[in-house]
Amino acid sequence: MKDILKEYESCLGQCVNFSKSTIFYSSNTTEEEKEIVSRMLGVKSSSSPEKYLGLPNVVDKITLRIKGWSTRLLSQGGKEIFIKSVLQAIPTYAMSCFLFPKALCEMIESKFARFWWQKGVGKRGIHWCQWRLLCRPKEECGMGFRSMAQFNIALLAKQGWRLLNSPDSLVARLFKAKYFSDSDFRNSSLGNSSSYVWCSIWATKDTLEKGLIWKVGTSTNILIFEDSWIPNYVNLINCNDKVAELINNNERDWNRELIGNTFLEAKAELILRIPLAMEPHEDLLAWNGEPPGEFLVRSSYKLLQSFDPTTYALQNIYRNFY
Repeated sequence: MKDILKEYESCLGQCVNFSKSTIFYSSNTTEEEKEIVSRMLGVKSSSSPEKYLGLPNVVDKITLRIKGWSTRLLSQGGKEIFIKSVLQAIPTYAMSCFLFPKALCEMIESKFARFWWQKGVGKRGIHWCQWRLLCRPKEECGMGFRSMAQFNIALLAKQGWRLLNSPDSLVARLFKAKYFSDSDFRNSSLGNSSSYVWCSIWATKDTLEKGLIWKVGTSTNILIFEDSWIPNYVNLINCNDKVAELINNNERDWNRELIGNTFLEAKAELILRIPLAMEPHEDLLAWNGEPPGEFLVRSSYKLLQSFDPTTYALQNIYRNFY
C-alpha cells in the first residue's frame, strides 16, 4: 500500500499527509495486526470514524451557523436567502457521495424549519405548515426550499450517470471490476458486502432510469415497447422487437407504412418526428430532462419533485435503509 502511494506521488505530484490521516479497522482485526499496519503506514488508528468526511457533524455545523446568525435581525426574505444559499449548501459534498438516512434528512430539515418560523433568539414560532410543503416550487405555492432526501438522491444519481457515460474513468473501471464486471451499471446488482458508496449510488438507479431516453442511432439495442425512446411517451408493454425493424436502412428513413399500421396515430406521429442521422451511429443514452441530453442535478431534482414529495424513489430492495 505504501509503495502504491509513493508511485502515485511520483506520477502526479500529490503527496499524502500522513500526519492528518487516520486508519479504521474492521471489527475482526486483531490488536496486533492494527499495531503492525499503523506502524508500517505511519498513520494514527481510530476505533470509530466519528468525523469521517464531516458526515456526523453536518447537523452540528448547521446548528452553529444558525446560532451565529440568530442574534441578527433578519426578515423572512433574509432568512430565505440564508437557508437556500448557506445552510442547504453545508451537506452538499457529503450528499454527493453518501446516501443519508431518512432520520438524518428529517433532523436537518427540522433545524431549517425551526429557524424559519422562530420569532427571535430562543423563541419558538408557530409552524403554520409542514416543511415538505415549503419545499414545493413557488409556482405551486411553496417556497422552493430543497427537500434534503430528494436532493441527496439527485446528487447521487449524477454519480450513476457518470458511471454510464464515462466508463473509462478510473472510478467507473473500479466499480465495474468489483460490482458489475459482466454487465453495465443499469443491469448491476447490489451484491454482498458492498461499500457504502456503492450502496448509495446503486440505490438511486430507479431515479436515473426514469429520466433516461435513447437517442436512435443503429437502433439495434433499443426495444420498441420496453425501452424509453419516444419523447413525451412512456412505454408499458414488454416486447423483444427492436426499433431497427421500423427503419428503412437503405434510405435511413422511418417505415411510415409499418409504423402507421402498428401504432396509434398520436404515437406514430411522435415516432416520425424523431430525426435519423444519414450515417447510423451507436445508440446513445441521453437525459430526457434537458435538450442537450446531458444530466443536470437540477432536472433530476425536478423529476423527483414531480412525483409524490413524500417518496424517495429508491431501489425497492434498498428501501429498508429508510
